[in-house]
Amino acid sequence: MPRKREYGVCRLTGLKGKFVKAHLLPKALTRPGVAGTPFVETSSHGDRPKRSWSSCYDTELVTADGEAILANFDNEAISELRKQKLVWSGFGPLQKLPHGPDHDAIGQTGLGVRKLCGTDFRALRLFFLSLLWRAAASRHEAFGGVTLAADELAELGSRLVARDPGPPTYFAVHLIQLSTLGAVQNLSPFGKFMRIPELGDVKAHSVPIFRIYLDGLIAHIHPNRDTAYDGGKMGTLVLGQRDFTAVLTIEYEISFQHEDMQTRLAEAWTIWPNLMEKL
Repeated sequence: MPRKREYGVCRLTGLKGKFVKAHLLPKALTRPGVAGTPFVETSSHGDRPKRSWSSCYDTELVTADGEAILANFDNEAISELRKQKLVWSGFGPLQKLPHGPDHDAIGQTGLGVRKLCGTDFRALRLFFLSLLWRAAASRHEAFGGVTLAADELAELGSRLVARDPGPPTYFAVHLIQLSTLGAVQNLSPFGKFMRIPELGDVKAHSVPIFRIYLDGLIAHIHPNRDTAYDGGKMGTLVLGQRDFTAVLTIEYEISFQHEDMQTRLAEAWTIWPNLMEKL
């Protein structure tokens, strides 16, 4: 196993220095289900489950200056996410996001739509873009499902250093929120295809996305080089494109997140029952 480098070039700032431990997903939004207990890590590659005392981090990604930039994005966005009750840790005593003037239920489907107003969309975009950069720039095996071309990664890093999120259609972000509390799960970002429903003169179609999950909130980020996707026509569905954003809500019990966790646990118990008993 190669020895970890203590010094090198920060992949964000491009400056030489001493590497620091950088969490690839914010520690504040990736906590174990019970305080003081370890994480149980599984992967989509079929690797055996393992016990970890911290969410994924990279020790050869950024120096202190680069980590300070990322930490600033985290702090600003997490405060906003909790204030707007977009993440479970902002629910307080609530078990379910209530319906009201800005959160309409779609019949009895378990789905709904939130009208998100009065939000610092710039801070949220910088945050999600920084998560995309971390996933694509890191060599951590759990984040191998997110890749960007070298020139895209360099441009994205430069924008983050300059605190410039670009226009809303630059790596456009759509938000989906789990509206009921569920089991804690920490899942690494990955690429998949998402179906876009018919919207005005936009016909229904599928587009590639990067999926990021955090504390009951899902962000779908669209690759810039996907010609099948036109964020300019998606209106309020794109984070920051209008003065409010439409956020789809879905109850945990019918979500992909719930289904995925059940599948991973069932596979782990079937293949490694003795190991799972020890975790």
